[in-house]
Amino acid sequence: MESQRTVLCRSQPVVGSRILVVEDDADSGNLLLEALSVEGYQVQLVADGSRTFDALAQFCPDLLLLDVMMPNLDGLEICRRVRGQESSRFLPILFLTAKDDLSDKIEGFQAGGDDYITKPFTISELLARIKSHLRIQHLKNELALSEERYRLLIESSPDGIILLSPHLELLFHNSRFFELLNGSVEKPLVGKTLHALTPLSNVFVEISGIVDSVKSTNALCQKEARISASNHRTIHLEIVGMPVKTEFAKVAMFQVVLRDITDRKRIEEALLQTEKINALGTLTSGIAHEINNPLTCVSNAIQILQRRTGNRERQEELFSHVLEQIERIAGIVKDLRVFSQPHESVPILFSANEAVAEMAKLAKYQILRQKVTLGVHTSEEGLFLFGDRYQFQQVILNLVVNAIQAIKDEGEVNVRVERKGNSALITVDDTGIGIPANQMGRIFDPFFTTKHDWKGTGLGLAVSYRIVQLFRGTLTVQSTVGSGSRFMVTVPLSPPSNQKMKPS
Repeated sequence: MESQRTVLCRSQPVVGSRILVVEDDADSGNLLLEALSVEGYQVQLVADGSRTFDALAQFCPDLLLLDVMMPNLDGLEICRRVRGQESSRFLPILFLTAKDDLSDKIEGFQAGGDDYITKPFTISELLARIKSHLRIQHLKNELALSEERYRLLIESSPDGIILLSPHLELLFHNSRFFELLNGSVEKPLVGKTLHALTPLSNVFVEISGIVDSVKSTNALCQKEARISASNHRTIHLEIVGMPVKTEFAKVAMFQVVLRDITDRKRIEEALLQTEKINALGTLTSGIAHEINNPLTCVSNAIQILQRRTGNRERQEELFSHVLEQIERIAGIVKDLRVFSQPHESVPILFSANEAVAEMAKLAKYQILRQKVTLGVHTSEEGLFLFGDRYQFQQVILNLVVNAIQAIKDEGEVNVRVERKGNSALITVDDTGIGIPANQMGRIFDPFFTTKHDWKGTGLGLAVSYRIVQLFRGTLTVQSTVGSGSRFMVTVPLSPPSNQKMKPS
C-alpha cells in the first residue's frame, strides 16, 4: 500500500506550480491573482499581451491563463506564437473569454489552446480545470522522463536491441544493433518489415527464426547463432526474443536482444580442447600398453624374418601376423584422432548410439590394467541428436572415465542409451566409492574435484554440464557413498526427417 500511496502522491501537481495570467482588465486580473494565490500557486499577472513572451522567459510558468480579447496583441495570436517556440510548445494554455460561440471555441482550439473557459465563470470551476491540466502536464513530464531514461538505458546497452510490431515491422533499434551488423547494412531500417530486411544480412534470418518461435510459444525463446561479418570473420550471437504484452495479455510488439558472445565461445572452445587433452592424458598408460603389445609382436616377427629361418609357409604366417598388428595399431590411432583433433564447431545430425559406442571404445584403454568391466547397451531404436557430435562425445568420455576412476579395486561401469519420451537418455552407472552428500551440490562447479590421488583440472564435469546445456538438455547425478553413482544425460531427440542428414 505504501508504494501505491507514493505513486499517487507523485502524480499530483507540484505544490507551488507557476501560473502566468495574461488579462488586460485590472479587476479580473486582480481577482484571479488573489484566488490562485490562496490555493498555493505562484502567480504573475501581465496586463499587456506584448509583454507575455518576456514573462514566459523570466517566470517559466507551468500553465498559461490567457484572455482572448486584448488590445495590440490578442490571445489567439499569442497562443500561436507560444506554440511556435520550442521551449513552450507543450505549455498548457487555457483561454478566458466572454465569446462563447462554437466557432470561437473551434478557433481557440485550432490556435493551440488546451481549454476554453467562457466568462462569467465560477472560481471553483476554474480551479478544477487548472488542477486537472496541471495533473495532466505533470504526468506527461513524468512519462517523458521515463521514456528518456529508458532510451538512455537502451542506447547504453552492450547488447543489440530491436523492437518489432505484431506485423513484424521494425519499430526501433539501438546503435549497438547497428554495430553488430559490422557495416553490412547502410540503409535506414526502421519502418521496413522483417521479410524485406532478410536479404540484407543473415542476422535478420536468425531474428526471423527466433520471432517465429516466440509467436508459436507465446513465451521467451533463445538460441545461439553464427553470422558472417563484413570483415570476413565469423561472430557468435546469443539471441533472445520475447513478446511484449499489454495489460490485456495482447502482444503489442516483439523485443529481440542480440549479444556478441564470440569471446566467450573462443574461451569455451579452448577449454573444451584442454579438457580433451586432459581426458586423453588419463588414458595414456592404457594406450601405451595397447600399442606396445602389437609393436612387440611386429618387432619379434621382423627379427625372425631377418634370420631367414623357417620355411616359406612360416614366413608367410609371420608376414600376416605383422600386418594384423599394424592394422591393430592403426585402429587405435584412428580412435584417438577422431576425438582429439581440433575441429570447427558445426551442428550436425548424428546417431546417439554410434557416438556413445565410439567413446566407450576409446575409454576401454583406461581399464586394461584394472579389474573393471565396461558394458555398453545401445538402443535398438535409432536415436538422433542435433548438435556438435564431438562435444557430445566429450561428455560421454568424461563421464565414463570418471566412473572408471571412481572404482578402487574391481567393479562395473555400464553405459546405456534409451528413449525417454522425446529425448535420448544416456546413463553412466558405476559401482565405485560414491559421492558424499555434502559435495553433491558442488561437483559441477569449475575446478572442484574429489580426486585426491589424481591430478585433474576439476573442469571435466563443469565442461560437460555446459555442453549438455548447449544441447538444451540436462545433466543430473544420483550417488550413494560406498555403492556407486549414476550420471544421467537427457538430450532432446531430432527426427531424421526434420533435419538434413550429414555424415556422422
